[in-house]
Amino acid sequence: MLKKLLLSICFIFLLSTGLDTISYAKTRDIDTTKDSRVLIYNDMLMLILNAQVEEVANQYYFKKLKQRVAVYPYDMNVVNVKRVNGFRGFDFLITIETKPSLGAHNPVGKDRFTFQISPDVPKMDGIKLIELKHIKSYSIPPHLRD
Repeated sequence: MLKKLLLSICFIFLLSTGLDTISYAKTRDIDTTKDSRVLIYNDMLMLILNAQVEEVANQYYFKKLKQRVAVYPYDMNVVNVKRVNGFRGFDFLITIETKPSLGAHNPVGKDRFTFQISPDVPKMDGIKLIELKHIKSYSIPPHLRD
C-alpha cells in the first residue's frame, strides 16, 4: 500500500513537472500584442524578405490565376532558422510560412519558403531561394476568378 502511494506521488510530481515545462515553452513565442526588441527584429527581417517571397509566390501562382498575388510582412511567420556554419557564422537557412492573397486579403494558398541568407550569395543582396513548398490551396471567391 505504501509503495503504491509513494509511486502515485512520484508520478503526480513528474506529471506536474512535465506540464510546467510545456508552459515555459509557450512563453518563448513572440508576443505580437506589444512591441519588443524581438518583434522589431522579426518585423524588419520579414520586411527585408517580403520582396523575394512575393516575387517567388507570383511566379508560382500567376501560371494558375493569371493575376498577381500579394504577400504581407505581417502574414509571414518564421517556421525555422538554422545557422549553417556554427556559432557566430553568417550563413543562415530560414524557413517562412505565408498565405499569398488576392484582392482584399483573400488567401489563395499556404506556402513554405526556405531562403539562404549569406554573404556568399552574390545576387539578391545575399538572399537566395532554396525551396518553395506549396502546402495547401484555397478556393478563390467567384468575383476574383478570371
